[in-house]
Amino acid sequence: MGEQNSNKFFEAKMVKFSEGNEVSYCPERGGIITSLKLQGKEFLYLDQGTFQDDRANVRGGIPILFPNAGALKSLEFPKLCQHGFVRNFSGWVAENDIDGFSETFIASEETKKLYPYDFRLTVAGKFEKDNSFTLLQIVENLEGEKDLPISMGLHPYFSVPNKEKKNIKFNFEGGNIIEEKFADWSNGNFVSIDNPKLKDASAKLEIVIPFLGTLLMDISPEYQKIWVWSLPEKDFICIEPVMRDVGGLVDNPEKIKPRQIFSASLKLTLKT
Repeated sequence: MGEQNSNKFFEAKMVKFSEGNEVSYCPERGGIITSLKLQGKEFLYLDQGTFQDDRANVRGGIPILFPNAGALKSLEFPKLCQHGFVRNFSGWVAENDIDGFSETFIASEETKKLYPYDFRLTVAGKFEKDNSFTLLQIVENLEGEKDLPISMGLHPYFSVPNKEKKNIKFNFEGGNIIEEKFADWSNGNFVSIDNPKLKDASAKLEIVIPFLGTLLMDISPEYQKIWVWSLPEKDFICIEPVMRDVGGLVDNPEKIKPRQIFSASLKLTLKT
């Protein structure tokens, strides 16, 4: 991690938008979102043991995946680990607002040993009056001449009792594939589908999660893929918007031109 703090207690920052709508995040733990409540319901699973152990990757919340999602074995980026590096760095600068927050991470000499580019990554969260919450990933290429390759993503851990995972309903194009492959994703083998937004600009993911309700995920088309994953005996399901499949940072990255900005968004709504 950018700064080892083995004996430090990590505390998340909270923004309360209105009664029942609040979000917490932790710049010192890679910018992770640790809690999200909509209409009084907690959306996210969080393993506090991994959150407080800076030698471990946090299991839960919404980790920020940058510049790559998934594993990466490449001579071009030999030191990049699974899901990139920003989730393991503490050099984020954060600011709360009345309806959300923003946090920014800027490349350093240390990060350039892993990913040799100048960049600025901003993660911004905002509540809307319709009780929805939008999370933005905004990337600025600070290079003067080089394109900036990215294949980033988000890794939401939604809370669901382990015994109820088989009863989750995925009511959208491609959702039948996820239901049919329950044995795969519930046992640690992620399932990948295309973001329905690529074909239909109005498409949303409607997901019925026992004890939570009907979740609507409006995922911008910059995230071309949706990964679904869980682990046996664990009370979560991960539904992850990612830009490409595994290896995308090398095989088919998004290339941001010098001094240009790129963004992608995820909007979450609890349907009533």
